[in-house]
Amino acid sequence: MIRVRHWLPGVLLLLNGCGTTRQVPEDRFYQIEAVSPSVSVPQPVFPEGLDVDRVSADPLRSGRAVLYRDDRKPLEVKRYHYEFWVDQPPRMVHQALVDYLRASGVADPVRGEGRPTKGDYALKAHLKRFDRLVGAGRPKVEVELETTVYANGSGQPLWTNSYLYQQESDAGDMHATATAMQTALANILRSMVEDLAAIGPAP
Repeated sequence: MIRVRHWLPGVLLLLNGCGTTRQVPEDRFYQIEAVSPSVSVPQPVFPEGLDVDRVSADPLRSGRAVLYRDDRKPLEVKRYHYEFWVDQPPRMVHQALVDYLRASGVADPVRGEGRPTKGDYALKAHLKRFDRLVGAGRPKVEVELETTVYANGSGQPLWTNSYLYQQESDAGDMHATATAMQTALANILRSMVEDLAAIGPAP
């Protein structure tokens, strides 16, 4: 009987522990809305049309998890477990890029369905950064897009540029991060169209 009394409290604690349920965090998803151009091109730079290839990215940034870096460990990239984009960032950026180029008038037409065509020019883009930056102060976001326009006939690059933009969030939550990401992308697209417009009509 003495042994039973010694074991009984432990058994009760074990049973109580098994009955305790810990709430699992809910997955949350964020999207990038369409970006309206703040600049317009009066005369198309590519009057015969422009093919926009699918945006590429490294394997980690091709996933849907929101990525973050601590400014105290800038070479380490981590991902949140319950925070996701509604689609893969390269796909979201590709759609935003196509919509922006079409609305800006930089080319007529802009083809972005991912199907190869015999157009004179093609734009290829590589998404190098699509990260949340944490550390001291408010979180920031960082977007980096590498872009090149090729002449389809020769395969030679006609124009190339790389855009890196950081944007501070208005608050510390993830919704503010998504808003900042959209602002950063809008600034990159505006700069890209301005640079393309400056080269004049392609030969």
